[in-house]
Amino acid sequence: MTHATGTNTCPTWCIALHLDGDTLHHGASIELAVMRRPSPGERLFRPELPATPITLELVAHQEAGEPGPWIAVLHEGAAVLDLTTLSAEHLASALRDLAADARR
Repeated sequence: MTHATGTNTCPTWCIALHLDGDTLHHGASIELAVMRRPSPGERLFRPELPATPITLELVAHQEAGEPGPWIAVLHEGAAVLDLTTLSAEHLASALRDLAADARR
């Protein structure tokens, strides 16, 4: 299916309506609650500052014409990381392995 904006068939994960010339495919976002350790700068004047919960947002996206999708990691709407799907898989695997090793 070709949209009125000229974008070609959407990937199966795309939920965009493609209005007003929008050519960005994007999927549903996933919210991920994590604990964040304060940075050294934050602890400089407040050494007792505890870890705090934050919410990351993960979303697949792909501009029309790009060869493949990307995975964006956002915090409060700002991009923290923007990875190829292969890089995201490598990061997920490395995090799993590192977390398993650290728990031993």
